[in-house]
Amino acid sequence: MTSNRSEIQTESKFCVPRALAAVFALAVSQGVSDHAWASPITFPATVPQAYGNTTPCGTPLTGTINVPDNFTITDLNVRFVASHTWRTDTNLSITSPNNTVVRLLVGAYGASLANYNVTFDDAAGVVVDTGSHANNQVVTGPGVSVRSESDLLSDFNGEDAQGNWTYSICDVYTPSDNGSMSNLSLIFDVPPDLDADKSVAVYEVGGYSLPGTDMIYTISATNTGLGTVDSDSMVLIDSIPAELIFYNGDMDDAGTATTDPVAFSETGSGLTLTYANDVGYSDSATRPTTMADCTYVPSAGYDENVKHICMNPKGEFLAGTPDPTFAVSFRAKLK
Repeated sequence: MTSNRSEIQTESKFCVPRALAAVFALAVSQGVSDHAWASPITFPATVPQAYGNTTPCGTPLTGTINVPDNFTITDLNVRFVASHTWRTDTNLSITSPNNTVVRLLVGAYGASLANYNVTFDDAAGVVVDTGSHANNQVVTGPGVSVRSESDLLSDFNGEDAQGNWTYSICDVYTPSDNGSMSNLSLIFDVPPDLDADKSVAVYEVGGYSLPGTDMIYTISATNTGLGTVDSDSMVLIDSIPAELIFYNGDMDDAGTATTDPVAFSETGSGLTLTYANDVGYSDSATRPTTMADCTYVPSAGYDENVKHICMNPKGEFLAGTPDPTFAVSFRAKLK
Protein backbone atom coordinates (compact mmCIF):
# COMPACT_ATOMS: atom_id res chain seq x y z
CA MET A 1 0.00 0.00 0.00
CA THR A 2 1.27 3.42 -0.82
CA SER A 3 0.70 6.93 0.39
CA ASN A 4 -1.91 9.32 -0.86
CA ARG A 5 -0.78 12.81 -1.67
CA SER A 6 -2.94 15.34 -3.43
CA GLU A 7 -2.37 18.60 -5.21
CA ILE A 8 -5.06 20.93 -6.44
CA GLN A 9 -4.08 23.48 -9.04
CA THR A 10 -6.72 25.95 -10.13
CA GLU A 11 -7.10 27.49 -13.53
CA SER A 12 -6.43 31.19 -14.03
CA LYS A 13 -9.57 31.83 -16.07
CA PHE A 14 -11.86 34.45 -14.61
CA CYS A 15 -15.08 36.19 -15.51
CA VAL A 16 -17.60 38.32 -13.65
CA PRO A 17 -21.09 37.85 -15.05
CA ARG A 18 -23.92 40.25 -14.39
CA ALA A 19 -25.17 37.95 -11.65
CA LEU A 20 -22.04 39.02 -9.72
CA ALA A 21 -20.75 35.49 -9.17
CA ALA A 22 -18.90 32.88 -11.15
CA VAL A 23 -18.09 29.22 -10.62
CA PHE A 24 -15.08 27.59 -12.24
CA ALA A 25 -13.91 24.02 -12.62
CA LEU A 26 -10.63 23.21 -10.93
CA ALA A 27 -7.98 21.09 -12.53
CA VAL A 28 -7.25 18.42 -9.94
CA SER A 29 -3.95 16.61 -10.16
CA GLN A 30 -3.41 13.72 -7.77
CA GLY A 31 -0.50 11.49 -7.06
CA VAL A 32 3.02 10.84 -8.22
CA SER A 33 2.85 7.09 -8.83
CA ASP A 34 0.40 4.40 -9.84
CA HIS A 35 -1.27 4.27 -6.44
CA ALA A 36 -0.15 7.50 -4.82
CA TRP A 37 -3.75 8.67 -4.57
CA ALA A 38 -5.07 5.67 -2.73
CA SER A 39 -5.65 5.02 0.93
CA PRO A 40 -6.55 1.72 2.62
CA ILE A 41 -10.05 0.67 3.63
CA THR A 42 -10.38 -2.59 5.56
CA PHE A 43 -13.24 -5.10 5.54
CA PRO A 44 -12.81 -7.90 8.15
CA ALA A 45 -14.28 -11.37 8.45
CA THR A 46 -16.04 -12.52 11.58
CA VAL A 47 -13.47 -14.09 13.93
CA PRO A 48 -12.32 -16.18 15.71
CA GLN A 49 -13.00 -19.28 13.66
CA ALA A 50 -11.46 -22.71 14.19
CA TYR A 51 -10.28 -25.02 11.45
CA GLY A 52 -8.59 -28.43 11.45
CA ASN A 53 -10.11 -31.83 12.19
CA THR A 54 -13.62 -30.76 11.25
CA THR A 55 -12.61 -28.82 8.14
CA PRO A 56 -10.71 -31.10 5.78
CA CYS A 57 -10.24 -29.67 2.33
CA GLY A 58 -13.17 -31.69 1.04
CA THR A 59 -15.45 -29.70 3.35
CA PRO A 60 -13.54 -26.49 4.11
CA LEU A 61 -14.51 -23.69 6.44
CA THR A 62 -16.09 -20.98 4.29
CA GLY A 63 -17.51 -17.57 4.98
CA THR A 64 -18.21 -14.22 3.40
CA ILE A 65 -16.96 -10.67 3.76
CA ASN A 66 -19.40 -8.09 2.44
CA VAL A 67 -18.06 -5.00 0.71
CA PRO A 68 -21.00 -2.58 0.52
CA ASP A 69 -19.24 0.11 -1.50
CA ASN A 70 -18.96 0.32 -5.27
CA PHE A 71 -15.43 0.99 -6.51
CA THR A 72 -12.96 -0.49 -8.98
CA ILE A 73 -10.16 -2.55 -7.46
CA THR A 74 -6.67 -1.20 -8.12
CA ASP A 75 -4.75 -2.81 -5.25
CA LEU A 76 -5.84 -5.40 -2.70
CA ASN A 77 -3.91 -6.82 0.23
CA VAL A 78 -5.15 -9.53 2.61
CA ARG A 79 -4.38 -9.67 6.32
CA PHE A 80 -4.30 -13.17 7.83
CA VAL A 81 -3.59 -14.12 11.43
CA ALA A 82 -4.00 -17.69 12.71
CA SER A 83 -2.59 -19.86 15.46
CA HIS A 84 -1.50 -23.30 14.27
CA THR A 85 1.34 -25.50 15.52
CA TRP A 86 1.96 -26.79 11.98
CA ARG A 87 0.86 -23.85 9.89
CA THR A 88 1.90 -25.25 6.51
CA ASP A 89 -1.11 -27.56 6.75
CA THR A 90 -3.27 -24.55 5.89
CA ASN A 91 -5.02 -23.91 2.59
CA LEU A 92 -6.49 -20.43 2.10
CA SER A 93 -8.21 -18.93 -0.92
CA ILE A 94 -10.28 -15.82 -1.62
CA THR A 95 -13.05 -15.57 -4.23
CA SER A 96 -14.34 -12.23 -5.47
CA PRO A 97 -18.00 -11.39 -6.23
CA ASN A 98 -16.95 -11.83 -9.88
CA ASN A 99 -15.91 -15.44 -9.05
CA THR A 100 -12.19 -14.83 -9.51
CA VAL A 101 -10.25 -17.17 -7.20
CA VAL A 102 -6.84 -16.36 -5.71
CA ARG A 103 -5.00 -19.00 -3.69
CA LEU A 104 -2.94 -17.47 -0.91
CA LEU A 105 -1.83 -20.63 0.90
CA VAL A 106 -1.49 -24.09 -0.58
CA GLY A 107 -0.80 -26.44 2.33
CA ALA A 108 2.18 -28.71 1.84
CA TYR A 109 2.52 -29.83 5.51
CA GLY A 110 6.25 -29.86 5.00
CA ALA A 111 7.52 -27.64 7.80
CA SER A 112 6.72 -27.55 11.51
CA LEU A 113 6.38 -23.77 11.63
CA ALA A 114 3.92 -22.19 14.05
CA ASN A 115 1.32 -19.49 13.41
CA TYR A 116 0.62 -16.96 10.68
CA ASN A 117 0.74 -13.20 11.22
CA VAL A 118 1.03 -11.88 7.70
CA THR A 119 -0.27 -9.39 5.17
CA PHE A 120 -0.37 -10.79 1.66
CA ASP A 121 0.90 -8.12 -0.73
CA ASP A 122 2.04 -8.69 -4.31
CA ALA A 123 4.78 -6.13 -3.74
CA ALA A 124 6.32 -8.00 -0.80
CA GLY A 125 9.85 -9.24 -1.26
CA VAL A 126 9.38 -12.52 0.62
CA VAL A 127 7.36 -15.54 -0.47
CA VAL A 128 5.24 -16.94 2.35
CA ASP A 129 6.96 -19.69 4.42
CA THR A 130 10.32 -19.16 2.70
CA GLY A 131 13.44 -17.12 3.35
CA SER A 132 13.10 -14.76 6.29
CA HIS A 133 9.53 -15.99 6.80
CA ALA A 134 10.62 -19.61 7.40
CA ASN A 135 10.30 -19.25 11.16
CA ASN A 136 7.71 -19.33 13.91
CA GLN A 137 5.49 -16.29 14.38
CA VAL A 138 3.46 -14.84 17.22
CA VAL A 139 -0.15 -13.85 16.58
CA THR A 140 0.19 -10.40 18.16
CA GLY A 141 1.77 -7.32 16.68
CA PRO A 142 1.92 -6.05 13.10
CA GLY A 143 3.27 -9.22 11.50
CA VAL A 144 5.13 -9.23 8.19
CA SER A 145 4.36 -8.69 4.51
CA VAL A 146 4.62 -11.72 2.24
CA ARG A 147 3.41 -12.70 -1.19
CA SER A 148 1.69 -15.89 -2.21
CA GLU A 149 3.68 -18.63 -3.90
CA SER A 150 0.63 -19.49 -6.01
CA ASP A 151 -1.50 -16.60 -7.30
CA LEU A 152 -1.40 -12.82 -7.48
CA LEU A 153 -3.88 -10.55 -5.75
CA SER A 154 -3.64 -8.30 -8.80
CA ASP A 155 -5.85 -10.89 -10.52
CA PHE A 156 -8.69 -8.95 -8.86
CA ASN A 157 -7.64 -5.60 -10.35
CA GLY A 158 -10.24 -3.97 -12.55
CA GLU A 159 -13.16 -5.75 -10.92
CA ASP A 160 -15.94 -4.07 -8.96
CA ALA A 161 -15.30 -4.66 -5.25
CA GLN A 162 -18.93 -4.48 -4.22
CA GLY A 163 -20.62 -7.65 -3.05
CA ASN A 164 -19.89 -10.79 -1.05
CA TRP A 165 -16.32 -12.07 -1.04
CA THR A 166 -15.91 -15.73 -0.09
CA TYR A 167 -12.99 -17.22 1.79
CA SER A 168 -12.17 -20.90 2.06
CA ILE A 169 -9.79 -22.30 4.65
CA CYS A 170 -8.98 -25.90 5.44
CA ASP A 171 -6.36 -28.20 6.93
CA VAL A 172 -4.69 -30.64 4.56
CA TYR A 173 -3.67 -32.92 7.46
CA THR A 174 -6.65 -33.40 9.75
CA PRO A 175 -5.47 -36.07 12.21
CA SER A 176 -3.94 -33.38 14.44
CA ASP A 177 -2.73 -29.78 14.74
CA ASN A 178 -5.90 -27.74 14.65
CA GLY A 179 -5.80 -24.03 13.91
CA SER A 180 -7.76 -20.91 14.81
CA MET A 181 -8.12 -17.87 12.57
CA SER A 182 -8.15 -14.58 14.51
CA ASN A 183 -7.98 -12.12 11.61
CA LEU A 184 -8.87 -12.25 7.94
CA SER A 185 -9.33 -8.85 6.34
CA LEU A 186 -9.53 -7.43 2.84
CA ILE A 187 -7.52 -4.21 2.58
CA PHE A 188 -8.28 -2.13 -0.50
CA ASP A 189 -6.43 0.93 -1.68
CA VAL A 190 -9.33 3.28 -2.41
CA PRO A 191 -8.94 6.74 -3.93
CA PRO A 192 -10.46 9.92 -2.63
CA ASP A 193 -12.57 11.76 -5.17
CA LEU A 194 -11.95 15.48 -4.93
CA ASP A 195 -14.43 17.90 -6.43
CA ALA A 196 -13.52 21.57 -6.34
CA ASP A 197 -14.80 24.90 -7.54
CA LYS A 198 -14.15 28.62 -7.35
CA SER A 199 -16.61 31.43 -6.89
CA VAL A 200 -16.52 35.21 -6.51
CA ALA A 201 -18.95 37.59 -4.88
CA VAL A 202 -18.98 41.35 -4.42
CA TYR A 203 -17.53 42.21 -1.00
CA GLU A 204 -20.11 44.88 -0.14
CA VAL A 205 -23.70 43.68 0.02
CA GLY A 206 -25.68 45.26 -2.79
CA GLY A 207 -22.55 46.33 -4.64
CA TYR A 208 -21.77 45.88 -8.31
CA SER A 209 -18.94 44.13 -10.11
CA LEU A 210 -17.36 47.29 -11.49
CA PRO A 211 -13.66 48.19 -11.78
CA GLY A 212 -12.34 49.14 -8.36
CA THR A 213 -14.82 46.90 -6.55
CA ASP A 214 -13.55 44.48 -3.91
CA MET A 215 -14.50 40.84 -4.41
CA ILE A 216 -14.41 37.81 -2.11
CA TYR A 217 -12.80 34.93 -3.96
CA THR A 218 -13.53 31.45 -2.57
CA ILE A 219 -12.00 28.09 -3.41
CA SER A 220 -13.79 25.03 -2.05
CA ALA A 221 -13.01 21.33 -2.22
CA THR A 222 -15.11 18.29 -1.33
CA ASN A 223 -14.08 14.66 -0.91
CA THR A 224 -16.92 12.64 -2.43
CA GLY A 225 -14.91 9.40 -2.49
CA LEU A 226 -14.25 6.61 -0.03
CA GLY A 227 -10.53 7.19 0.46
CA THR A 228 -8.72 9.87 2.43
CA VAL A 229 -5.82 12.15 1.57
CA ASP A 230 -2.68 11.53 3.59
CA SER A 231 -2.03 13.83 6.53
CA ASP A 232 -0.47 17.19 5.65
CA SER A 233 -0.02 16.19 2.00
CA MET A 234 -2.71 18.33 0.37
CA VAL A 235 -1.37 21.34 -1.52
CA LEU A 236 -3.67 23.87 -3.17
CA ILE A 237 -2.10 26.34 -5.62
CA ASP A 238 -4.30 28.96 -7.24
CA SER A 239 -3.28 31.33 -10.02
CA ILE A 240 -4.99 34.62 -9.31
CA PRO A 241 -6.84 35.92 -12.40
CA ALA A 242 -5.18 38.85 -14.14
CA GLU A 243 -8.35 40.88 -13.56
CA LEU A 244 -7.85 40.83 -9.78
CA ILE A 245 -5.40 42.51 -7.39
CA PHE A 246 -4.79 40.57 -4.17
CA TYR A 247 -5.54 42.33 -0.88
CA ASN A 248 -3.00 41.72 1.88
CA GLY A 249 -4.88 42.77 4.98
CA ASP A 250 -7.77 41.75 7.22
CA MET A 251 -9.96 40.05 4.65
CA ASP A 252 -13.27 41.10 6.22
CA ASP A 253 -12.22 44.32 8.00
CA ALA A 254 -12.53 43.14 11.61
CA GLY A 255 -15.42 40.83 10.75
CA THR A 256 -15.96 37.40 12.23
CA ALA A 257 -14.31 35.31 9.50
CA THR A 258 -10.65 36.10 10.21
CA THR A 259 -8.10 38.79 10.97
CA ASP A 260 -5.78 37.43 8.26
CA PRO A 261 -5.78 37.91 4.48
CA VAL A 262 -7.06 34.34 4.03
CA ALA A 263 -10.07 32.77 5.76
CA PHE A 264 -10.55 29.03 6.21
CA SER A 265 -13.67 27.03 6.99
CA GLU A 266 -14.44 23.32 6.94
CA THR A 267 -17.11 20.75 7.67
CA GLY A 268 -16.01 17.25 8.59
CA SER A 269 -12.76 17.47 6.62
CA GLY A 270 -10.35 16.98 9.50
CA LEU A 271 -8.21 19.80 8.12
CA THR A 272 -6.85 22.98 9.67
CA LEU A 273 -5.14 25.99 8.10
CA THR A 274 -2.82 28.23 10.10
CA TYR A 275 -2.15 31.38 8.10
CA ALA A 276 1.40 31.98 9.32
CA ASN A 277 2.55 28.45 8.55
CA ASP A 278 0.31 27.10 5.81
CA VAL A 279 -0.14 29.96 3.32
CA GLY A 280 2.41 31.30 0.84
CA TYR A 281 2.55 33.51 -2.23
CA SER A 282 4.41 33.67 -5.51
CA ASP A 283 5.11 36.55 -7.90
CA SER A 284 6.35 34.20 -10.63
CA ALA A 285 4.95 34.40 -14.15
CA THR A 286 4.63 30.61 -14.12
CA ARG A 287 2.63 28.53 -11.68
CA PRO A 288 4.62 27.14 -8.74
CA THR A 289 4.69 23.39 -8.35
CA THR A 290 5.36 23.10 -4.60
CA MET A 291 4.90 25.12 -1.42
CA ALA A 292 8.67 25.63 -1.40
CA ASP A 293 8.28 27.79 -4.50
CA CYS A 294 5.87 30.16 -2.74
CA THR A 295 8.27 32.52 -0.98
CA TYR A 296 7.10 35.97 -2.09
CA VAL A 297 6.22 38.35 0.78
CA PRO A 298 3.33 40.59 -0.29
CA SER A 299 3.20 44.27 0.54
CA ALA A 300 0.51 45.57 2.84
CA GLY A 301 -2.73 46.50 1.13
CA TYR A 302 -3.33 45.75 -2.55
CA ASP A 303 -0.37 44.02 -4.18
CA GLU A 304 -0.45 43.43 -7.94
CA ASN A 305 2.70 41.33 -7.73
CA VAL A 306 0.86 38.42 -6.10
CA LYS A 307 0.28 36.04 -9.00
CA HIS A 308 -0.34 32.80 -7.10
CA ILE A 309 -1.57 31.86 -3.65
CA CYS A 310 -0.39 28.55 -2.16
CA MET A 311 -1.96 26.65 0.73
CA ASN A 312 -1.03 23.47 2.58
CA PRO A 313 -3.89 22.54 4.95
CA LYS A 314 -2.79 20.29 7.78
CA GLY A 315 -4.37 16.99 8.71
CA GLU A 316 -5.92 14.12 6.80
CA PHE A 317 -8.66 15.07 4.33
CA LEU A 318 -11.27 12.63 5.53
CA ALA A 319 -14.00 10.71 3.74
CA GLY A 320 -17.49 10.28 5.12
CA THR A 321 -21.17 11.09 4.95
CA PRO A 322 -22.08 13.85 4.41
CA ASP A 323 -19.15 14.56 2.12
CA PRO A 324 -16.39 16.44 3.98
CA THR A 325 -15.55 19.85 2.57
CA PHE A 326 -13.32 22.86 3.17
CA ALA A 327 -13.09 26.36 1.73
CA VAL A 328 -10.53 29.16 1.64
CA SER A 329 -11.40 32.75 0.82
CA PHE A 330 -9.45 35.93 0.15
CA ARG A 331 -10.18 39.45 -0.98
CA ALA A 332 -9.15 41.10 -4.20
CA LYS A 333 -9.93 44.23 -6.19
CA LEU A 334 -11.40 44.08 -9.67
CA LYS A 335 -9.24 46.09 -12.06
